[in-house]
Amino acid sequence: MEVGYDLRFEAQAREYSFRFTCEHCAHFDERTGRCVHGFPDAPHRSARYEGPDKPRAILFCKDFDLA
Repeated sequence: MEVGYDLRFEAQAREYSFRFTCEHCAHFDERTGRCVHGFPDAPHRSARYEGPDKPRAILFCKDFDLA
């Protein structure tokens, strides 16, 4: 599922401590830095939302489970 990502969303994510990346998912293995299900994780990683070239949309993982 995709949801628009803009400055407004970014501000709300900070205000409400919204978590949506692999690093906050129960299925993320910190030792290997990968999804335990083997799903491709590049589109869902925190680094994608940092820096000057941020995406226009968040691509949510269908199996995200807050850790």
